Amino acid sequence: MRIRTMGMVALSGLFALSLAGCAASSTESSAAPGSPEQTQAAPQAVEQADAQKDQQAGEQAAQDGVVTAEPADGATAEQEAANPAELQIVDSGWFAADNGMVDFAVKVQNPNKTVEAVDPVIEVVGKDDAGNVIFDETIETPGVLPDSTYYYSYVAGSTASKGTDSTTSAKPATVDFAITTPEGSWQATEQKLADVYAVADGGAADTQFGAKEFTGTVTASEQLDGADQSRVDVILLDKDGKIEGGYFKIVDTEPGKAADYDIYAVGAPEFASYAVYASPWAEEAAE
Repeated sequence: MRIRTMGMVALSGLFALSLAGCAASSTESSAAPGSPEQTQAAPQAVEQADAQKDQQAGEQAAQDGVVTAEPADGATAEQEAANPAELQIVDSGWFAADNGMVDFAVKVQNPNKTVEAVDPVIEVVGKDDAGNVIFDETIETPGVLPDSTYYYSYVAGSTASKGTDSTTSAKPATVDFAITTPEGSWQATEQKLADVYAVADGGAADTQFGAKEFTGTVTASEQLDGADQSRVDVILLDKDGKIEGGYFKIVDTEPGKAADYDIYAVGAPEFASYAVYASPWAEEAAE
C-alpha cells in the first residue's frame, strides 16, 4: 500500500477553522543625537531592541496559544534521515459487530519535519477477558508525510466461535493498536502538511436497513501523482471528541471536481459527533 511521490499530503479537517493572532510591542533606546555614546552604542542598542522584540513577541504568542514551527535545518534533516522519530497513534477507538469483527479508527501523527514514513504497518491485537489473543493482524497503510496527521479506519478481527459447542462469535474484550515503519522505509521530502481536499458534509441519515448513511462531496484541489482515487474516512466521536470507530470508502476523484461519497455504517454505536477526512489512494495502496 504505497503511495507514489505526491505533490502534497492529503487531509481534510473538521468543518471549522480557528485563527489566533499575536501582537508584539517594540522597545527603543535613546541617546543624544550625534554623541559618541550613541555612535558606539547603536549596534548594541539595535541588537538589544531586536532581542526584546523577539522575546515580547514570543511571550505574547504563547499567551495567545500560537505556536510557530521552527524551520527544519540541515542538521535536523541529517539527524532525522539517520534516526527518524517513530509514527505515533495519538487516539483510537473500536467496536465489535455480532460476528466478532471489529471496526476501528486511529489518529496517526508523523512528528518528523523532513522525512516521510513509507508503507507503515498498523498492528491490531484483540484479546478476550482472560487475556488470550483472539486475533493479531497487520495492515499496511499509505505513506505519512512529515508534520502530518492522518485518520484511518479499517476492519479487523475473527469470526471464530467461542468454542466447539458454540455458535456465538468471540468478541474481544480489549483491542490494542501499534504502528511501525519498516527499516529503510523512510524517505526525505520537502512536502509538508497542506490542505489538499475540500469536504462538503451532506449529513447523516438513518436508512430502512438500520444503517447510518453519511453523504457529501470531496474535491481534490491539486493533482496527486499516481492517485486518481481518494479514500474518505468518517470518524465517529464521543462527547469528549475521542474516537469511537470509523468507516471508509474509496471514491474516484479528479482535481477541481467534486466527487460524491456515500458511506454506510452498519452496526454503528451511539456517537455524539463525527468528522470526515480525505486522503490520496493510489492503485498500489490496494495491492
